[in-house]
Amino acid sequence: MTRGKKPTAAIDEAKKFAEKMGYRWQTNEHPDLAYNLFIFKPETACIVRVRQTTYRIDPDTMYENLIPDDLREVRALPFPPWFPKEIWLRTRHERVWRRLRVYPTVVGEIGWWGPDDYTNPHAR
Repeated sequence: MTRGKKPTAAIDEAKKFAEKMGYRWQTNEHPDLAYNLFIFKPETACIVRVRQTTYRIDPDTMYENLIPDDLREVRALPFPPWFPKEIWLRTRHERVWRRLRVYPTVVGEIGWWGPDDYTNPHAR
């Protein structure tokens, strides 16, 4: 598991963020599994890991270099490979979430996700 204490304030904000997009959520009751929320609504479901970083994120940053431990742990979760997994990332200075969809070999930043009516102002 990643070192440090769980970002409880960020997780609470992520719950509100999920609700704004129409999701219901359930917290992870298994501390050995590296995710914080299971979000769902009739059309979709997803596993979410919440991550907060202190520093500003450069637009050219490769997420594989920025959060390698988180990516490794999310990819190692005991869910089928086709099951959606995301990392919701934000800095302490930016008050918006970056939604990162984690695939087996790459990370995709969600720019606009139609059903959720979510627009990521940082997407390139």
